[in-house]
Amino acid sequence: MAKIEINFINGAYTARSKNLNAQLCQNFYIETDTTGAKNGVALIGCPGCIEWKDTGNYAEVRNFKVYQNNLYVVVGNTLYKISTAKTQTTIGTIGTSSGWVDMEEDGIYLVIGDSAGGWVYDGGTLTYVSPTTLTPSSLTYQDGYCIATITGTDQFFISAQDDFSTWDATDYATAESSGDILVSAKSVRNQLWLLGKFSTEVWYNSGETFPFNRNPGGVLPYGCSSKRSVAFFKDMLFWLDNQNRVVIGKGLTIQPVSTYQIDYQIGLMKRKDNSVGFTYSQEGHDFYEITFPTDSKTFCYDITTGIWHTRASGALNKRSIANCAIEFDSKVLVGDFENGKIYEYSLEAYDDDGEPKVAIRRGQTINDKKQRIFFGLFELDMETGIGNADVTDPQIMLRWSDDNGKTWSSEKWKSLGKTGEYKTRVRWKRLGSSFGRIFEVAISDAVKRNITNVYVDGTAGGTANAKT
Repeated sequence: MAKIEINFINGAYTARSKNLNAQLCQNFYIETDTTGAKNGVALIGCPGCIEWKDTGNYAEVRNFKVYQNNLYVVVGNTLYKISTAKTQTTIGTIGTSSGWVDMEEDGIYLVIGDSAGGWVYDGGTLTYVSPTTLTPSSLTYQDGYCIATITGTDQFFISAQDDFSTWDATDYATAESSGDILVSAKSVRNQLWLLGKFSTEVWYNSGETFPFNRNPGGVLPYGCSSKRSVAFFKDMLFWLDNQNRVVIGKGLTIQPVSTYQIDYQIGLMKRKDNSVGFTYSQEGHDFYEITFPTDSKTFCYDITTGIWHTRASGALNKRSIANCAIEFDSKVLVGDFENGKIYEYSLEAYDDDGEPKVAIRRGQTINDKKQRIFFGLFELDMETGIGNADVTDPQIMLRWSDDNGKTWSSEKWKSLGKTGEYKTRVRWKRLGSSFGRIFEVAISDAVKRNITNVYVDGTAGGTANAKT
């Protein structure tokens, strides 16, 4: 019987048929290393949440913006200013208490839009302002103009240049190539992306009296099913399209980045139009995280590696508590979806503000041309001796399925080693036999969880008494 390395390090790709693919990767992302490391890929634990600031307002943290070197955040219906010293000031209130909010700034003005209207803050006073009697459905900023799409129409309005407080009811245009209703507008590298329900138009600043014109070739057959899914990163735009795929827009092209398996999982969601997306960067990785609140499910795309995983919080593996994100004071900050807290997204945290963050990896089926395989050993190559004052003897669980994930064995627990027990080996012996097996491991203790490799001793067509 020989110890063999198996392809266990991968993403979350549960397919319509689990016989085809039943992989799960929750609260792990993939790290690649081409510098001659021990292994070329590893599973790294996703960031946990450390409380950075409790606003004291038990409500949804809806959005962030850095303006004049301070953090501005909308919690419920209230706008707060928070300094790097975490000093909090209440600025005022807006028209709604939950759901979509856009925030833009040009160094002089901060503008906020929700489904009740628009508000402009000049550093001293928060004032209601609206381009028409209608309400905005999104806001963006380009070349000194605040740009607002109007709910239920194909129209977008622009403010006076360098003056977000002044709007002329005649300063508007229509995205009318497809007679589509606009869902969201976003400026990407001096291009104005206008996302409709069923199509997208890309405009540019022509310098004419009304400065924006449609780009030749800038009509694309991709719509948007959720305006809160739209997130900008560097020169790319991410969103959930009208076919329930995650797509990326760049230049004058759009392409899906979600796999067939992720598309299938998204298709199972009861509601998609309220999905919430954001991007952030951490330790060389760039991520797009999208949550479906109705179904309490979060998916995450690692832009750097192109591999998907899922994120979850709590013992019941509900949605990630992160609702929005921003970089401020050299930290990645995220807002809670319900309790008004702002957290630091930290790779040194292994729970979510005290709530468990269960890391699970379920591999692909191991088989050998439909021969029975006798499993003598399953071993993880990972960091051990990671106990701490709070978790003195951390544990890891193994279970398996011999019917493509339909039923599971009992749970088998092993120690990850108390503090300093670095030579602890994580291995299970005498695991029986099957014609095809899926192994799954899980860590719920708040400790470091990095897996470098997995090995199995197995004999196809052998005997149950094979030595290990």
